[in-house]
Amino acid sequence: MKARRLPVVALVLLAVTALGGVASAETPEVAFKGKIMTSSKRFPQTAKSPSAYTALIRKQTQSNFVEDKATHTWTIFFAAFLNSPLNDVEYVIKFYELSGKSQQLLATSENFNDERGQKTIVSKITLDKKQMGVNKEILMTLENKGKVYATNRFKLLGEGEKFSGKVNFSEDEAQGKENE
Repeated sequence: MKARRLPVVALVLLAVTALGGVASAETPEVAFKGKIMTSSKRFPQTAKSPSAYTALIRKQTQSNFVEDKATHTWTIFFAAFLNSPLNDVEYVIKFYELSGKSQQLLATSENFNDERGQKTIVSKITLDKKQMGVNKEILMTLENKGKVYATNRFKLLGEGEKFSGKVNFSEDEAQGKENE
């Protein structure tokens, strides 16, 4: 009889361990570890429970951002859940364009916290069309001293430059003369 009970006890322990793992995965720090969650609206500050907060963040997160046509910018709210505590008050956010086989650094932003050991950073950033371009896939990283703590990919959408196709040449250029 003991031989039959042992497998049942082992299955119960395995099930309890699995359920415990699921419950702990519902905290935002565990569910989003190493990720930067982005939104066009401010993330909520509180919720009824850690799992409810995780659900709110998942629901609000977006990966496509549309340009504000009046200012030619994108305002992005983010919540970065670091893969390890930040052992500094300074961090750098870097934006890379993802195209083809290479990554091109488009912009960096140096920022500061109030204290060391932060595990989550919630803030907002405004990106300018002149610096970032438009209709691009972007990789956002949160780094300190070369170590990447969290990342995210998103798209910056908007209206590209319109060209009329009309070209104006000076008389010298039209005649093939070069300016010296």
